[in-house]
Amino acid sequence: MRVQQWTTGMMPLLVFAVFVTVSPSAGQVEHAPTVALCQADQRLWLSKIEEGDSPTLAKWDVLSQWDTEMTNCQKVDVAHRWDYYNLAAEISATQGSRMLHFIQRHDMWQKFLNEDAAGQR
Repeated sequence: MRVQQWTTGMMPLLVFAVFVTVSPSAGQVEHAPTVALCQADQRLWLSKIEEGDSPTLAKWDVLSQWDTEMTNCQKVDVAHRWDYYNLAAEISATQGSRMLHFIQRHDMWQKFLNEDAAGQR
C-alpha cells in the first residue's frame, strides 16, 4: 500500500518531468502571434509554397511550424482566417506530396496498397 501511495502521489511530478524533458519549448512561454506577424508570414510563406516543392523549400519540421502558426493566426486575425486556412492546407498538401514521393522512391507503393486493402490503417 505504501508503494501505491508513493507512485500515485509522484505521478503528476513524473508526467511534468517527462514533458519538460521532451518538450522543445519547455520553460518558454508561448504567446499568440500578432496580426502583423500573421499577415507578413502568410504572404512570405505563400510565395515560397507557390514556387513549388523544391530542395530549397523549408524542411518538414519547419513546414509543420508554419502550419501551426497559420492555425493560430486564424484565431488572432479572424478577418483573414481563410487566407491562413488556405495556406495551412497548401502546407499539408506539400507535406503529403513529399510522403508520397518517399513511398514511391523506396518502392513501397504496392505494399501500402496491399495493407490498405487489408484494412491496415
